[in-house]
Amino acid sequence: MRMAPLGVIWFGLAASAAELPPLVALRVDPAEVTLHGLRSQQQLLVSGELTGATADLTREASYESLTPTIAIVTPQGVVIPRGQGSAMVRVQVGEFAQMIAVTVQGIGDGEQIDFRTEVIAALSRAGCNQGACHGSPQGKGGFRLSLRGFDPALDFETLTKEFSGRRTNVQDADRSLLLLKALGETPHQGGKRFERTDPEYQILRTWIHQGRKPSSQLRSVTRLEVIPAARRLPEARPQQQLIALAHFSDGTVQDVTHLAGFDATETRAATITKHGLVTFDGTAEAAFLVRYLDKVTGARLTFVERDPSFTFRASAPRNFIDEHVFQKQAELQIQPADVAADEVFLRRVFLDVIGTLPSADEARVFLDSRDPAKRSQLIDQLLDREEFAPFWALKWADLLRGSEVTISQRGVFSLHRYLVDLFRDDRPMTEFARETLTGLGNTLHHPEANFFRVARTPDDMAEAMSQLFLGVRIGCAKCHNHPFESITQADYYGFAAYFARVKFKGTQFGLDDEIVYLDRQGDVRHPLTNQIVPAAAFGHVAEIGPTEDRRKYLADWLTAEDNPYFARSITNRVWFHLFGRGIVEPVDDFRETNPPSNPELLAELAREFAQQGYRLRPVLRQILNSQTYQLSAQPAAQSAQAAPVEKYFSQAQARMLTGEQILDAISQAIGIPAEFANYPPGTRAVELAEGTTAHPFLQAFGKPVRDSTCECSRDSDPSISQVIHLLNSPEILGNITRPAARLSVWLAAGKTDAEVFELMYLTTLSRRPTNAETTLFETFRATAETRSAAFADWQHALLNSNEFLLRH
Repeated sequence: MRMAPLGVIWFGLAASAAELPPLVALRVDPAEVTLHGLRSQQQLLVSGELTGATADLTREASYESLTPTIAIVTPQGVVIPRGQGSAMVRVQVGEFAQMIAVTVQGIGDGEQIDFRTEVIAALSRAGCNQGACHGSPQGKGGFRLSLRGFDPALDFETLTKEFSGRRTNVQDADRSLLLLKALGETPHQGGKRFERTDPEYQILRTWIHQGRKPSSQLRSVTRLEVIPAARRLPEARPQQQLIALAHFSDGTVQDVTHLAGFDATETRAATITKHGLVTFDGTAEAAFLVRYLDKVTGARLTFVERDPSFTFRASAPRNFIDEHVFQKQAELQIQPADVAADEVFLRRVFLDVIGTLPSADEARVFLDSRDPAKRSQLIDQLLDREEFAPFWALKWADLLRGSEVTISQRGVFSLHRYLVDLFRDDRPMTEFARETLTGLGNTLHHPEANFFRVARTPDDMAEAMSQLFLGVRIGCAKCHNHPFESITQADYYGFAAYFARVKFKGTQFGLDDEIVYLDRQGDVRHPLTNQIVPAAAFGHVAEIGPTEDRRKYLADWLTAEDNPYFARSITNRVWFHLFGRGIVEPVDDFRETNPPSNPELLAELAREFAQQGYRLRPVLRQILNSQTYQLSAQPAAQSAQAAPVEKYFSQAQARMLTGEQILDAISQAIGIPAEFANYPPGTRAVELAEGTTAHPFLQAFGKPVRDSTCECSRDSDPSISQVIHLLNSPEILGNITRPAARLSVWLAAGKTDAEVFELMYLTTLSRRPTNAETTLFETFRATAETRSAAFADWQHALLNSNEFLLRH
C-alpha cells in the first residue's frame, strides 16, 4: 500500500543517514502474524528496498494497531496480543505503508508456562546455565543446572526439590531465591541477571506462581531460523534487527527473539543486544550466534563505511581463487599487498611444497630466468619431486597420532610408508578416508587400520573421524548438547554407533601389532536414556543389516558427492598449510556459527577438488598459481575505513618454520646432514616416521609427540630455549667449519670472497646479497682474525636471522 506523497521522511534517523538513497519499496517480515496465547509476541522486521541495497528501518518505522483490543505494537515493532481475534497493524515509513494481518488464538485456554520451551529458555537467556555459572559440572554456590538446559528433567528436580523448595517458592513466588538472586535483591556472585520487566522474569515468576509444573507439551524444536541470515547493510545504516523463529515438531512457528540468546563472534567489529539489534563500529563482516534451547544458528552481516578515495589495486586475477579473494577485499576496502619478489616466491614455494630450500644452482637458475611462465613451471616441477610425498605424509601422520606408544615402532613405519605411497601416487582422498574408516586386519600389513589402535573406543573413533574428515569438533556433545552448534548427544552417539563393533586381538604395546576385527554384536547406548542409539551421521540414518559393517555406510555418506563437509574440510586444511590460517579458522572447527571468511571461495575450491577426483595436486596447483598465494608479506597501506585484514588473505603471513624444516634448512645451508638414530645417512627431518625423537634440536623446536588430532599440536611461537639453541649449539657451530661443510669446500676450491659470499646467500636465503650487505661484510671481514672465521661467523648470523627462520 502506498500513501499519498509526503516526501521521503526518515523517522528517527541520525543526520548522517540522510545520505541514504531514496526508498524504492517497503517490506515487512513476516507479512502475516499468528500469535498463540497472551505470552507470545512477534518482532516485525521492516526493510527498506533502496537502489542496490536493503536498509533495516525497524527502529525508524511508525506502527499503529487498528484493533488495539486484539493486538498492540510497541515503538520497536513488537506485536503483542491483547485479546482473541483478528487485527491489522499499519507500518509506515515516509510515503510508504504496509498493512499486516494479525491473528490471535488460544486466549483463555488456561495458558500454562511450559517448562521445557519457556523456563529453560529464560534461564539460558539470562545466562544462568552457561558453563561459567551454574551450568558448570560442579555448579556454583551449591546450585547446579545442566549446561544450556540439555537435561530439562534434571533441571526440574534441581529447581523444585533441592534446598527445601526455597529456590522456587510456590507459596510466595516473589520470595523465590531464584528470582531474588537474579534481580540482585539478594547477594549473588553472578550479579544481576534481569529486570522485573524482562521476559525472563515474567516467565519464571508466572511458572512458579502457577505451581512450577513440568512440561505438558510433547513438541520439540526441529529448527531455528534467523532473519536475515545474511545481508549487506547500506552505507550510513550500521544497524540491523535480527528475528529468531523456532520451528516446532507440531508444525507451528513461533517468534522466540525475546527468549533467544544473541552473541557476536567478533565484538571489536560489531555488537548485538539481547534483543537482537546489531550495531557495527566501522567496516566489517561479522557473524552472530543465535541460540534457543538446543538449537544454534548464525547470521552473517556486512557493513561498509565507504571511503570515497578508495580504489582497489590488484594484479589481474589468474584464476577463480583470485576472483573470489579480490572481490571480497574490494568489497571490504582492503588493499592487497604487491606480488612477492622472485626470491621470496622461490623460497616460499619450496618450503610449502616439499619442505626444504632450493640449492644454490636451483636458486640461480630461477632468479636469472626471464621466462614469464617460470613460476608455473617451478610449481609443476615441485609437485612432481620425490620430496613432496614424505613432506605431506608428515602432516597427516601428525594428525593420525601414529607414535611408538600407540601403534608400536613397526606400526609407525608401516603407517608412514602407507602415507608416503598415498601422496606419491596422488590417490583420491576419498579412498584414504574410506580405507582409514573401514580398515581391518593385522595393522602391520594393513596400516590404515592403525586409526583404530589410536582411537580405541567408539567415542574416540567418532571424535577423531569427525575432526579429521569433517572438520567438526563433536567432543562437547559427549556429555551434553554442543553449546555453540546444533549438535546433540544423539548426534555424538550416532557417530559412535558406527564403531561399536570394532574390536582388537593381540598386544597393544610392544613389538607385536594388533589385529582389528569386527564383532558380531555391539551397540552404543545413550547415557541419559540408556536406549540403544542407531548409527547416524547428523541425522542421516541408513538401512543397515544386523551383520553388515556399519562403517562402510559411514564411508559412503562421507565420500558422497553431496556430502557438505568432506571436500570443504580437506581443501580448508590444504589452504591452512599454505597460508597459515584456514578459510574456516580454526581449521577443524566447521560450524554454522564459525562461518568461512570467504564462503564462495571455499565452495568453489571444494567443487574443484571433487571434480579433480579428490586429489591434492590439482587443488594445490590452483592455489600455488594464484596471485593470492604469491602476495608479499609486506602489507599495503590501508584506508581508515578498511575492514580488519587478518582473515582476508591480503598479504602473506610470516610464520616460524617447523622444527623439521629449520633443521633440514640448516643442514642444507651448511652441507652437513643431521644424523638420526636408526635412519640412513642423508635422511631429512621431514622424512622421520615417528613423532617422538631423541634429537635435541627437534625436541627444542616443538616436534609434536602426536597426542592430538589437531593442527594446534605444533607450537609455532618462538621460545628462549630455541634462541639459545640456535646461538650456542655445538653441533651447528662445529658443522659450519667442518672440512666437509660447504663453506670449507668453497674456500678450499679457491673461490673469491665475492663468489663465496654469493653462494652463502643463495644456499641460506635463496637470494643474492644486496650491495649494502656486501659492503657491511667487507668491513667485518677486515676486522676478523681469519678469512674462514669471518665467513663462518657471517653464516652463523644468517642462520639466526628472521629471514632464515621464518616462512614469509
